[in-house]
Amino acid sequence: MANDGGENNPTFAKQHFRHSLQVDVVQNGTDFFFEGPVNENGIPTKGTPFVTTGFIYPSGTLLAYGTGSGIKANGDPEFPELVIGTWICRGWHMQDGDAESGVVVVTTQTFDFDSKKLGRHMLVTDGIELAEFNVPFVRPITGGSGQFRHFRGQMEQTYLDTNSSGGFNMTFDTSRR
Repeated sequence: MANDGGENNPTFAKQHFRHSLQVDVVQNGTDFFFEGPVNENGIPTKGTPFVTTGFIYPSGTLLAYGTGSGIKANGDPEFPELVIGTWICRGWHMQDGDAESGVVVVTTQTFDFDSKKLGRHMLVTDGIELAEFNVPFVRPITGGSGQFRHFRGQMEQTYLDTNSSGGFNMTFDTSRR
């Protein structure tokens, strides 16, 4: 894949996401922090708050390189030249974090696409997340700035795989909003 300019190009959002947004996100498992009790497996339990971050890649990156790719075990991006933004997620566990079905967390997710002027081109969603892999679910779009200031409706999220940092890899799509 060729470098699309990503975070180093402030007009990236204007050029690529005029009417919809499709991206891949790689959660950085080394940057997952929580406060509260853990279950017998050492996993956060129901009610535990957390915050985590990750890297945003162009849509199709994970399918092209493998659904578990995108990040190294130490938390560095596997394809730094393809990173187009930063993803921040905060929320609470609705079940123990190792649940395999149902609503596992409720979260606010921030997609920031401009590393030179943080907050300039952002999209924010709120909602539930299901524990199942390869099962799409929707999240309400609650706001945006810059190129995303008029985005409304919903965003579809799908968990694809786990990655070498201990995080999750996901796809996001607003085209069905």
